[in-house]
This record gives sequence, structure tokens and C-alpha cells, in this order.
Amino acid sequence: MSEADVLVELRRVAPELPAALRRVSDEILADPAGSARGTIVDLAERCGTSASAVTRLARRLGFAGFPALRVAVAASASVGGAWDERVRREFTSDTTLAEVAEGLAVAQSRSVRETVAALDLTALDAAATAIARAGRVDVFGVAGSAIMAAELRMRLHGIGVPACVSADVHEGLTAAALQSAGDVTVGVSHRGNTRETLDVLRRARTGGASTVAITGYPQAPIGAISDHVLTTVSQQTTFRDGPLAARHSELTVVELLYVAVAQRTYDRSVHAMHATAEAVRTHLEGA
Repeated sequence: MSEADVLVELRRVAPELPAALRRVSDEILADPAGSARGTIVDLAERCGTSASAVTRLARRLGFAGFPALRVAVAASASVGGAWDERVRREFTSDTTLAEVAEGLAVAQSRSVRETVAALDLTALDAAATAIARAGRVDVFGVAGSAIMAAELRMRLHGIGVPACVSADVHEGLTAAALQSAGDVTVGVSHRGNTRETLDVLRRARTGGASTVAITGYPQAPIGAISDHVLTTVSQQTTFRDGPLAARHSELTVVELLYVAVAQRTYDRSVHAMHATAEAVRTHLEGA
């Protein structure tokens, strides 16, 4: 784990941690600079836990112990801490619209930046290559994830990739049952444990199709049944919980995947974009 990535990774794994380790992670994320200034005992006392819990968290993140974790947190805090501290993350009825606007702007910008930093570009490359070569691409997501699934399908369709989208599990399973080797199914699930999405990916995989996951929790069940896992990182604020806060980071992954596919099918993509633009030109001009 690098110094630049430690807070990104900590934010990602925090929801999965045991209670004692979660208290330590929450404290570090709330005050990275302050957490890095004291000793392991100081941090444990602030969290109401033990020094051994702090050490376990450090090792969970890939560090030998607290000293290495403290150095990484201090370095990361020096890069982005001041930027975060000047805005409000918690909104009340008295929060001004200017404070809300600035807080959302920072949270969303940081989500995008941290998603790009944490993204496995090798997995993105492999997913894009599989989609570019696919005979058929199906995209599935339910509830809020259906929005991103539809967005990805629309992007792919616009560059000539034969893609379909569904948010109904019966439709999704029917599509997955018709997939075979050379096809691709993409599942979008923020928490990675949506039963319908998991069932669709499993069914597609049974037929030999490649599976791609877009998720904020790669260690959730969706990670184990996907050939290529594209991870998102979100920043929560009041009124924006995990799935809702993840939309901008999910859109970032969708856009990166779309561009990567377009690069691999360059001539076809350029032709398709020109053809589709010409097809709707008169309607856009109001003629």
C-alpha cells in the first residue's frame, strides 16, 4: 500500500471492518493529520480501543505495523487534508447553500480522483478488450445501479457495440442464459451483494461468457464471480449514502471503459459516431 493510496483504501474497506478496527479507521479518516501525530497508544485511547486493534488495522492495510501506517497517513494528509478540512461534510437545516455546494463539489471531485487512483487499469484494459471483441454485451443493474447500467449501454450502443440492458431479473437471467463464449455480461452493484445481479452474472458465466463487475466492494461476492473487477471509491455526505454517493465514481468508470472500448474499435467507433450524429442532426436543429 503506497502513501498516496492509504486513505483511499481505508475508506474502501472501512464498512467491512470489525467494530474495533472500524473505530480506528473512522478516527483516521476524520482527522488524518491528528491521527498521525500521536503514538499508537494515543490513537487507541481516542478510539476507545486497544493498541493491538490499531496494529491489526495497519496489517489489514498491508503495513508491518503502526509506524509505517502513520508515515503513510501523514503523507496522504499533507496532500489532501487541508482541502477537505475547509468544507463541511455534514449538512443540517442551518447549512447554507454555499456550504452545501462547496461540500458536494469537493466530495464528488475527490470521489473521481480517488476512483482513478484506486482503479486496476489492467482489469480495465482486459474488460475493454473483451467488450470490443464480444459478439454480444449485456449490462445489468437494479435500483440505482440500473441508471449506470443504462448509461453504459447507451455509450456502447453509440459506438456500434451490440449492447442490451435490463433491470428486471427475469429479463437479465433470460439474456444471460443466451450468452456463450465470446460474449460479455457487465454487472453494476455498489455493495457487490445484490442477489439479482449475482444471479445474472453466475448464469452468464455458466454459459462461458466473460463477466465484468463495477462495484465499490471488490471483496464482496460479486468480486469472486467476475473475471474483471472495476472498483469505485465514494465520498459520503449527509443525504448521500453509499449507493447515492457512488454515482460520480461509477460514471467515471463507465466513461473510462467506454473510451477504452472506443480506442480498441477506433474505425468502427468513429464511423458510428458520425452516422448517429448525422441521423439526429435535423432534430437537434429543430428542422
